[in-house]
Amino acid sequence: MLLDHAFPPDLRVENEARTLADAGFEVTIIALDPDPRPSFQLDDHIHVHRARVSRQIRNKARGLAASFPLMDWILHGPIRRVNKNRPIDALHAHDLYLFGAALRAGKRLDVPVVGDMHENWVEALKHYKWSTTAPGKWVVNLKRWEELELAWSCDVDRLIVVIDEMAERIGSRMNEAGCKAHHVTTVPNTILRASFDDWSPSTPEDMPAGDPILLYTGGMDRHRGLEDPIRAMPAILRDHPDAKLVLVGDGAVRGELEALTSNLRVDQSVHFLGWKDQSAVRGYMEAATIGLIPHRKTVHTDHTIPHKLFHYMHAGLSCVVSNCKPLERIVTLESNGLVYTSGNPESLAASVNRIVSDPAAREAMIRKGRTAVEQRWNWEATAVPLVDTYRELLSEPD
Repeated sequence: MLLDHAFPPDLRVENEARTLADAGFEVTIIALDPDPRPSFQLDDHIHVHRARVSRQIRNKARGLAASFPLMDWILHGPIRRVNKNRPIDALHAHDLYLFGAALRAGKRLDVPVVGDMHENWVEALKHYKWSTTAPGKWVVNLKRWEELELAWSCDVDRLIVVIDEMAERIGSRMNEAGCKAHHVTTVPNTILRASFDDWSPSTPEDMPAGDPILLYTGGMDRHRGLEDPIRAMPAILRDHPDAKLVLVGDGAVRGELEALTSNLRVDQSVHFLGWKDQSAVRGYMEAATIGLIPHRKTVHTDHTIPHKLFHYMHAGLSCVVSNCKPLERIVTLESNGLVYTSGNPESLAASVNRIVSDPAAREAMIRKGRTAVEQRWNWEATAVPLVDTYRELLSEPD
């Protein structure tokens, strides 16, 4: 597995690695980062090889992957060293910007390549702060990225995506180009319940008291839509003066969000708690009332699904989500929350107020959400196609 950041943590990568190891495969994760921790074994069948490279160079390689093969040069040595000690049977590239380097390395080693699209990367480039402001916007070639998304998706031996909407989107592009999409597999970002249940359930000391407590966990970038819940707070506070909005995470636009909070004079009701260890996240969820996913509705967010939705459901939170296609489809199907119109804080506030004012309906949402995770939206069930993909791939004749 090729990964362009420190590991751990990465829920999707760890879940995939553990599932494949449990199925009898040996997994080595090559993690690109200046991470000072030593290489180690996560367990008897999962090895973590640290390829130390500065974040500046690594980030440039990621951004330039569509036009300059810097990522190939960075990965060449680590792949060669791993292959010498544990001969590689397949390469698994985590996210589109690693596909090109993986394909070229796969050709040299004569091994198949699996591409794993964590998100709609090309559309994400239209919304990330680093790629839409100088100097990033001067070097990101969106037209070239669109061409390579299609070319690399056709060239990999198997393609994994996180949600059916993405499978339909990329499959349609591939079919139109005459490249059959038979090798596209959906492996959603669902919850590995045993792992989540091992995290601490205790309420963190910095969790503010409030009623209701609205919680968001995760990154802070423009496509996350965090302006919506902040702008909704004045309306929520009119009906619920003790309400709190708790934001657990960090990111490029945190400063902008804090300024917005100050401008709206809701500083006392909005709490920025910063990044937390994964093991602490369960405590924040179980102390909250409503889990928020306010993603801006874009082509990007219409084709991805975050882990947090299923974490919220399993932790006993009713959910308020924006009307991005996968979020709307799942929350509507499972009746575990309400959907509001992206970019409309009044719609978000009305959804929150509706849930808080009807405790019986909220309890029904919690119950239905937990049942849905137990029966359908859990990693044990949704990761079966991942194992099937590798068994099929590695049993094929040369």
